[in-house]
Amino acid sequence: MEYSFRNCTLDDFDFLFELKKQNFKWYVDKIWGWKDNEQKERLKQDLEEHLQHKRIILVDNKGVGVYAVYITEDGKFFINEISILKEYQNKGIGRKILEEQLKENQSKGIRTILQVFKDNPAKNLYEKLGFKVYGETETHYQMENVK
Repeated sequence: MEYSFRNCTLDDFDFLFELKKQNFKWYVDKIWGWKDNEQKERLKQDLEEHLQHKRIILVDNKGVGVYAVYITEDGKFFINEISILKEYQNKGIGRKILEEQLKENQSKGIRTILQVFKDNPAKNLYEKLGFKVYGETETHYQMENVK
C-alpha cells in the first residue's frame, strides 16, 4: 500500500486524539486509567512541544496515522511515535515506513532508537526489523536498531 506524508498542524488535533484513543486507550487504562480530558491535555502539550516533528501518514490523500521523529541531543534518531488507524494496520504501511527510515539512517551511520509499551504487539515488528531491547522502564521497552 502506497503512502505519503504531510506536515501535522493543530487542525489535526481531533484526528490525533481519536487515533491515540483507538490505539493506546487500553494500555493507558491498564496502567493509569484513561480519562479523555487528561489525555486531551497531554496531547495539547505534546503538540505544543513536538508539532514540528509530527507528520500525518496519508493513503489516497486520507489521514491514516502519525509518524513523529527527531534527533536527540546526543545525535540518535528517535522514533517518538508511529501509530496507524486499526483498519490500515497489518497492510505493510508501518513496516515500509520503518524499513525506508532504517535504510536511510544506516547509510548515514545514525543510531535509531524507540520505545514501546511492554505489551504492545508492535514490538514483534520492531524485532523483525532488527531492533533489540537495551533498557526498560516500568511501562516501556527501550529499543535500538542493531542491523
